[in-house]
This record gives sequence, structure tokens and C-alpha cells, in this order.
Amino acid sequence: MYKELNSILFLINVFFIFGKECVIYLRYRDFTLFVERLAFGLASINILCVKIFQAVALNNSLIDEKTNNKLLQFTDNAPWCVSDIDSQDLIQISEKYNLQLKDDNIVPINSGMISLVFKAFKKENLQPVIIKMKRKNIQQKLDNAIDNLLFVIYLLSFFPFFNKYQLAEVINKNIEIIRHQTNFLEEVDNMTQIKNNCKNLKYVKIPSADRRVTEEYPNFILMDYIEGIKINQIKKEDYEGFAKQVMKFGFVTTIVHGVTHGDLHGGNILFIKDNKDDKYPYKIGVIDFGIIYQLESEYKGLLFEILTQMFELPSRESAIKLLNSGIIDPPGILRQIPKNDYENIINFTSEIIDETVKNSKKANQLQIYKFISKLKYYLSNSVLSKIGIRPSDNFVKTQLVLAMSHGVTLTLCNNDFMTLADKVINELFHINMICE
Repeated sequence: MYKELNSILFLINVFFIFGKECVIYLRYRDFTLFVERLAFGLASINILCVKIFQAVALNNSLIDEKTNNKLLQFTDNAPWCVSDIDSQDLIQISEKYNLQLKDDNIVPINSGMISLVFKAFKKENLQPVIIKMKRKNIQQKLDNAIDNLLFVIYLLSFFPFFNKYQLAEVINKNIEIIRHQTNFLEEVDNMTQIKNNCKNLKYVKIPSADRRVTEEYPNFILMDYIEGIKINQIKKEDYEGFAKQVMKFGFVTTIVHGVTHGDLHGGNILFIKDNKDDKYPYKIGVIDFGIIYQLESEYKGLLFEILTQMFELPSRESAIKLLNSGIIDPPGILRQIPKNDYENIINFTSEIIDETVKNSKKANQLQIYKFISKLKYYLSNSVLSKIGIRPSDNFVKTQLVLAMSHGVTLTLCNNDFMTLADKVINELFHINMICE
């Protein structure tokens, strides 16, 4: 009963915030101010809203540049208060490891959904380090936020538009992954694993963390400090250089290593221009490994084959490979459906590939939602629904990774993702040489 009452109160607060901000908007007619105030208000009552704003930030198809810049504050400056800070342990760690907090103040330099970030210096050599601290009582706040979100999803499921894209399934399957962000020992291990996987990538910097600190203080991570700028500070002439490195990191970690960053929004990438390095003047620093995705080996291999051939093969052939890559469960199910339905699924998948690769030049979660929507339509007849065909867990993971990262990549690619992706794939895997 408590959960239901809490969720109803949350919904009332949401309507109150929306109503209040709409009244203010009608008075001042300032859309950017409306979005900023609305985002801050919603994030204050449900921390999961921060994750939504991180995904929306830089999505140029939805909001203008001025509004984007306001939402970017939520990528590393989410609302926080003094009661979130465990000052006692923070001071204790600083003293034990001979650190001096920046300006001797207990004020975070960045704030995310789960944690607060403090900059400190080693007293013996003034080397900068980062102390990442879990917000106090974050587990309970996160549990309440998830309960409220699931309640809202339940209500939205009655609306055809929301149900059409199966957003509820995507969110439900990733709830447990979001919960794992509060496990700092797991995050340290994730960071170490991907850092080791990427040790030969000279254009990627990943911090090292002292696991002993987290073992003793489970709510803290002590790690290297990486100097870099944010995406909204990059000069236009440097966009393509940085875009290639972000895409290379994504391709290599996904289809080569099968272990990829699951939360690669603008706040988790630092951009480093190194004019002293002729070979790799553009570098990226990747941080925050609270969410990673591990892909099954067979699925990873099939993705590699599809990705490296998509620009060369006819769209129908690519569609057949894609549908048999493991994006649909149960395995081999397409061989059991009527031929007419099979052809329809192949045809609309071919159309989406054509639109993505040849026409729109965009690859984002909207294309995936379109695919899911059409797939669901064809599977809704009585014969196919009994078979139990559905998008696979691997496909859902891929969808969420793309949802979090596409704002960064599309911005840096000037919305021409596929053209640059073709260049990057050829640079990484020398596909042109293989095809000749």
C-alpha cells in the first residue's frame, strides 16, 4: 500500500510541476527557460529523470542548440544538496591517502544521478586525482524512483503510442542494470576490464582506480584525473576528428571485445586535443563505468560480419543476415513462420536499412523503434503470436547503448553518421582491401 500511495503522490507532483511550468511559460514565452525549470523540477523528485535528460541532450532532432546547452548541465551537474555528502568518510579518505581537496572545500566538481565527484591533489607531488562518492541514501532513493517509474509506465501502457514502440519492455529489461550503478566495486572492475581491453588504443584514455580504497570504503572510488573538455567546448573544425575516435571506441569495444560502455552520454566523455602527437592528435577520455554491456560471442561475431558488409551488400541480403544475427528470440524462429509473413519482415527491414544507410544517413534509436513497431505489427496476428517471437535481450542491450550515445555521435558527425561510419569501419578493419 505504501508503494502505491508513494507513486500516486509522485504522479501528483509531476502534474503540479508541469502545470506550474506551463503557467510560467505562457507568461514569459521562453521555451529554454521552460525546459530548464521543468528538467530541474522533475530531477528533484525522481533521480531517474537525470538519465532521461542525459539521453535527450544533444538530440538535435528534438530540441534546438540553446535548449541542448541547458540540458547538458544534467550530464555532469545534476541537482544535489549537502545532505547527499558523506563528509566524514570523505575527510577520512583524504587524510589517510595524503590528499588535499580542491580549494579545501567539500564541494563536488561534478554531480551525476548516483554519485558526486570531488577533485583532490596528492600532497607529495600535487598530482590531481578524483574521489567519486556515492550519494547518501542513494539506494533507497533509486528504489523509490524505480517504483515510481514503473507505475508511470503501467499507466502509459494504456496509450497506443507508448505501447507501439515497446518502450516498457526496454525499460523493464534494463532496470536491474541501472541498479548495478550503486555497486562501486563492480564499477572499479568494469573500469579495469575495459582499460585492459583498450590498452593498445592510443586514442583512448581510461582512468585507473585503487580497488583497495573501494574495498575499505564501498561508497567511494579513488581514481586518476583526466584533463579534457566537454562536447559543447569543442571547436567545429575538430568535430570529425573527435567523432572518429568516439565511433572507433564504440565499434572496437562492441564487436571486437564484446564488452562496451552502456552509458556513453556527453558527460562521460572528455575530449583531448594533443597537438604534440602527430598520429593521434584527437583523443577521448572515457569515464563512469557503472553500466557496461556484455554481448554473447555469437551475436558479437554476427554483428561484426553485418557491420563490415552493410555498405557493400544489397539491403535484402543485409536484412536477412541482421534478422538471423540473434536480434530475435527464440533462435531460428523465422524458419517457422509463414512465407508471406517472412517476406514482409524481410522487406520492411530492407527498407529501414536503405533509409539508414543510403537516404537519411542517420543511425539512432528512432530507426530501431520503427523496426520494433513494424515487427510487432506483423507478429500480432493469431498464428504468429502463439509462437512467442520477440526482440532478444542482446538487441535490447544494443538499443539502450545506442539511445545513450547517439546524441554525442550525431552532433560530432553533423547528423551524417553513416558516411563517417563507413570511413571509420574501413580505417579499423580495412574493408576496402578485403573487398578488392
